[in-house]
Amino acid sequence: MPSDSVLEEIKSRIDIVDLVSEYVGLKHAGQNWKGLCPFHTEKTPSFTVSPSKQIYHCFGCNSGGDIFSFLVRYENISFPEAVSILAKKAGVTLKADQKDRVRAGEKEILLNIHKDAVTFFQQQFAKSDKAKQYLDKRGIDVRAQKLFSLGYAPKTWNALLNYLTAKGYKADAVKKAGLVTQGTKGIYDTFRDRVMFPIFDPKGDVIAFGGRSINGDEPKYLNSPETIIFNKRAVLYGLDRAKDSIKETGYVLFMEGYLDVITAHIHGFSNSVAPLGTAFTQEHGKLIKRFAADVVLVFDSDDAGRKAAKNAANILFQSGLNVKILTFPEKEDPDSFLRKNGKEAFQKLLQEPLTIIDFYMLLKGDRRLIAHEAIETISRISDRVLQGSYVKMLSERLRINEFFVIEELKKLKKTGPGEAPKATPRTAAKARPVNEIYIIKLLLQLPERAEEITGLISAEDFRDPVTRAVFVKMKAGITDINELLSMCEGEEKDFLTGVSFREDFDNPGKALDDCINRLTGNKRKVLLQDLQNRIKEAEAKKDLTLLNSLLAEHQKLRRDGKP
Repeated sequence: MPSDSVLEEIKSRIDIVDLVSEYVGLKHAGQNWKGLCPFHTEKTPSFTVSPSKQIYHCFGCNSGGDIFSFLVRYENISFPEAVSILAKKAGVTLKADQKDRVRAGEKEILLNIHKDAVTFFQQQFAKSDKAKQYLDKRGIDVRAQKLFSLGYAPKTWNALLNYLTAKGYKADAVKKAGLVTQGTKGIYDTFRDRVMFPIFDPKGDVIAFGGRSINGDEPKYLNSPETIIFNKRAVLYGLDRAKDSIKETGYVLFMEGYLDVITAHIHGFSNSVAPLGTAFTQEHGKLIKRFAADVVLVFDSDDAGRKAAKNAANILFQSGLNVKILTFPEKEDPDSFLRKNGKEAFQKLLQEPLTIIDFYMLLKGDRRLIAHEAIETISRISDRVLQGSYVKMLSERLRINEFFVIEELKKLKKTGPGEAPKATPRTAAKARPVNEIYIIKLLLQLPERAEEITGLISAEDFRDPVTRAVFVKMKAGITDINELLSMCEGEEKDFLTGVSFREDFDNPGKALDDCINRLTGNKRKVLLQDLQNRIKEAEAKKDLTLLNSLLAEHQKLRRDGKP
């Protein structure tokens, strides 16, 4: 585990607002920044980030912490993994064991191989009239070709392999990158005679390729196999270029393929992304929730496109996203519609996307079965407010009482398959004794009085285990919020960030004295009550010696408590 000084160095180099902004859309709110919490579903932003304190806290689900705890919770990774990611981001070198160094070295080699492969494919594209004609026919101009680093894999046996080995890469490493394949006759290039689409991760590193056949070979699209740097279930094509636009617009356009995305970007819809030849996954939903809460599905108008839209909506609703669907005229897809009709016509469609209920109501077929499909989708919505509004909408469209829709939802919840996963926020803020909360807040506000205060009260004066545990740490001389956070876990960390965001007291000295008086006064009341009970027991036993001793103690305690 890195030392405290190393952790502090990482924190000093990474601003929490910059980090969180990579995952959550934030807006300036006074001295802080606010956005929709990534840890639970909400409509009104309650997730707050403090640049001055370098902490975050959600007042909806009560989660809080610093840059490390944010990454741990968001990415669902261990603390050491979060430290490693943030250290690299901050340019801080960590001491690593041999196994870690080997794996990091392998990843670096694969990333370099992909970077050089992009150069090779672009060089080959410049020589291929066939590849140029294909992209020109699809309306992909030179600017877009450069923007998305498009290329061409020549129709040769091992041109890429020879190019990469000449640069010093071993054939085995190129094989691990998925760019060559082992056959009965030797090793050959995976991609041949295809227009090449580099696939970038959100940081902008090339991690894989997609190749489109231009001579009728099957499959039409071929993607790189999965490697230690590429998991297709967790990658979205175009996200590296779309993420800023998604934050700005507040929503994402989900499309079906590479060319749909590129055409959309050409026409100014730069918040467009697509999966990599797979159905949408929970990982995709989690990935996009970093940047926006609203999704518009922009799929083909054929049966396959409608089926894909239904499946995608089910998955994305479960991820806590609000999903709407864009419909096109018959036999149109996003790519063809944009090229034929242009930006304004597409923008007009975007002004009125369909809710999932209206989408189902437009489908042809048995109305009863369609209604059940719609209820199945509603059951997957994790936002209960949104779910309720869709129940009402469906009952209105079907002209039936909401009661019957709700009853069907209950049946689904019993059987399980369509039940929406429950949101997983931290335990809601518990009702802690106000005086104890104020003491902690005032100790943070008046650290110069910490020694004096901790001498007047003790940990036993705190009834709540969390405030008591924090007080013990502060009694040991730790009053800096970031240092405290590094020593706390779970509820203690959540409580501390919440307290830190409370407004400072106008007259903290007086407030502190009042709190101490109330805290010690409460303690005195408890002691007096205990003495009164013991006095009654001594009287009942007629133990005069004990009775006189207890009466004297009782009188002294009452006298000491008078102002």
